[in-house]
Amino acid sequence: MNRRVTSTDKILEVALLIAKKEGVDKLSIRKLASACGIAIGSVYNYYPDKDALVTAVAETFWNNIFSDQDKLYHRGMSFTQFLEWYYSYLYTKMSPYDSSWVRELEGKIPADKTVHLFMEILKQDEAVNNSIWNMEFQPENFCHYVFTNVMALLQSGEASCRFFIYLLENLLYEK
Repeated sequence: MNRRVTSTDKILEVALLIAKKEGVDKLSIRKLASACGIAIGSVYNYYPDKDALVTAVAETFWNNIFSDQDKLYHRGMSFTQFLEWYYSYLYTKMSPYDSSWVRELEGKIPADKTVHLFMEILKQDEAVNNSIWNMEFQPENFCHYVFTNVMALLQSGEASCRFFIYLLENLLYEK
């Protein structure tokens, strides 16, 4: 980069570019300072350590990925129809990034908002066989499980979640 970058947003933008090109694990304060054309100490004014920098990158990354997720649901969609659309959406949004992003930023995934969305859509799906729920198997735990598996499929680079959808359809709906 030829010009100095000194705003928080611009520094974070450069950090995201470095992480996208080289991987999150290759992001460093030193490399970021060099790419921004500023002193290492200047980066520390914004991010006290590498963990804080990676956290900021993770938050920005996941907020961008999940920004429109609630717009994917259309009235009358089944939970599994939504989930298939949702997976395709995430896969497309994440395709420019290495699958290591999910692994590297796993502990920083904002799952609560997505699990809440899953819960709302599950409640609206009138075809769900509600007799499957009990003390051990509750909708909230189920939605956490679904989210965890979606992230695992993305991490493994699977282009489709159709097999997972098939399993969920056999679990949720009476035949």
